Amino acid sequence: MKNRIYGILLVVIIIASFFLRIYKLNEVPPSLNWDEAAAGYNAYTIANWGVDEYGNKFPIVFKSFGDDKHPVHIYITALFVKYFGLNEFITRFPSALFGVLTVIAIYILVSKMLNNRLAGILSALIFAISPYHLQLSRGLWEANFAIAFYIFGLMFFYIFLEKRKWMLPISMFCFGLSFFSYHSSKVIVPPTLILLAILYLKKIVSNKKVLVVSILVLALFTGLTIKDPKILGFARVEQNKFQKTDIQKTRIYQKTNSEILGKAEIVFNSYKTYFYPTYLFVFGDKNPRNAVNGFGQFYKIDALLILLGMVALIIKRSKESLLMAMLLILSPLPGALTGGPQNAIRACFMLVTGIILSGIGGEKLITLVKNKYWYITISVLIFVPLFWESRGYIKYYYTEYGQKNAIEWQYGMKEIVNYVNDNPRFAQIYIDNIRQQPYIFFLYYLKTPASELLKSVRYDQSEAKSYNTVVSFDKYMFGGGWDIVMSYPNFGVVYVMTPSYYGGLYYKEQFKIKKLIKYPDGNDAFYIVEGSQ
Repeated sequence: MKNRIYGILLVVIIIASFFLRIYKLNEVPPSLNWDEAAAGYNAYTIANWGVDEYGNKFPIVFKSFGDDKHPVHIYITALFVKYFGLNEFITRFPSALFGVLTVIAIYILVSKMLNNRLAGILSALIFAISPYHLQLSRGLWEANFAIAFYIFGLMFFYIFLEKRKWMLPISMFCFGLSFFSYHSSKVIVPPTLILLAILYLKKIVSNKKVLVVSILVLALFTGLTIKDPKILGFARVEQNKFQKTDIQKTRIYQKTNSEILGKAEIVFNSYKTYFYPTYLFVFGDKNPRNAVNGFGQFYKIDALLILLGMVALIIKRSKESLLMAMLLILSPLPGALTGGPQNAIRACFMLVTGIILSGIGGEKLITLVKNKYWYITISVLIFVPLFWESRGYIKYYYTEYGQKNAIEWQYGMKEIVNYVNDNPRFAQIYIDNIRQQPYIFFLYYLKTPASELLKSVRYDQSEAKSYNTVVSFDKYMFGGGWDIVMSYPNFGVVYVMTPSYYGGLYYKEQFKIKKLIKYPDGNDAFYIVEGSQ
């Protein structure tokens, strides 16, 4: 009877998780951001011509904006683009699908890791409605795939421990894919593999054939890393390195004159903020792309459940306790290593720890008493706050979030491309680069073949090239020395600019507004103007 109830609950959770990740997928968030458009376009060129936007054949690392994007989410998206075409829904669908698969995997993982199906069900439920995971799985985030394959790796490993020996190579393959999915995995995956090897060495070496295959799988990813070391994230490290002035301001630097110790102080000060209750349960990441402002990374009821889960694992003192402790300690580190305010995406592995601990804590609280009336009462005390909080979050997310934060998602770029594409008479189009990397939206929505792009593209050679990679291609001009204020009103030449630049045009009276693009909240987003004569 109990197994049947768990089965029904799991099906309901999976259906709910699928709906929450698919509903209005091409509308919320309100538009693709530049990273989503870049991954989508490179998936399109890979799917159709086997090259990235620079003409590189099936690269291990995608140069993109000079930030060396990881390959896993792009190649997976390419499979969907190949068969279903390129559009916003299909671009985001693989991430949403892997979000649902991760909900299923977390149930299996926790159930087998702790031999407790109730803890697995609770973990899956909390994961399905988690504001942290919904944000990740409704956009084409590298981090979402890194989390998914990490959980898959752990899941297959614990299945392997049940004497299903060939699950071990599959586990190693998933960990390798996680490593190749996002920068944060570089900090989490290797220590996880080392710890699992130490804790379960006897079982791992018990079958030599399986062990050899598993080592070969890891050797494959090692070889790919040696072939293209950029996968280790050197470009991203360079973009996010600490400023010397910030290092010199630290107390320890002023006392020791050591830059290394100064950097360590910055990292530590950032690291500890990831455990602040206000960040975890009240306000969350303040970047509107990374999280929904005004809601924590976890629900408030999770604070109690996580605490209980930690206590339960400390009392148990098991191998699983060590694994969770390691993950809890390491998961904020990728975010802390870049300093600055909390970044939920870089610290994405905190999601895994938090959800598992919540599931464990919920199970311990529910089964604390044997009396069925107290059992029901405690269950109600958990689920009512959980669903009340999630109801408020979900309502806000699908109704107001997109309207209030459209600018953070580069809203308006699609409308710009569609307008100029519908008016082919324009000889040249100049686009304000204030939204950064505007060129990628033109490549994405015009579905420009890679060969056509490479014939005419001009790259930005200035120091700001990481924020404006392409100066021009075909008839489209993106920043690149264009003096917006002095734009000359030649007929047939169109200028796209933000309201502040439009208001300051030197020849403003000689321009005619061809189209005014507005944000969902009614504010002006972009002016598309042309000379009136």
